[in-house]
Amino acid sequence: MLSVAAMKAVLVLALALSLAGMTDAGLAQDLPGNVGSGKRLAETWCGACHRVDANVGVIEAAADFYSIANLPSTTALSLKVFLQTSHKEMPNFRLTQTETDDVIAYILSMKKSKP
Repeated sequence: MLSVAAMKAVLVLALALSLAGMTDAGLAQDLPGNVGSGKRLAETWCGACHRVDANVGVIEAAADFYSIANLPSTTALSLKVFLQTSHKEMPNFRLTQTETDDVIAYILSMKKSKP
């Protein structure tokens, strides 16, 4: 069962997606971001709890970024909403817009391309 915070995040995401009416491809193309910078930020800020690189050891405290990237619901918009929403289980990092875009670009870079 989802926590109250998780349910709120899902509702915010659903509302944002319905208002945006955009496809995954459109969202990825519209979002600027630097993958290399995003990786460095993820290693620094997220690496204590998340496995941020598919080739680096397993950390079981939180979902790994590769798995997050490959969820059907993961889009640039869903990540942006998630990163801008407070979560009981996560520290509330204050990322700049550029840092947020970079982390999102890095996570989406791990998404498997459809054949």
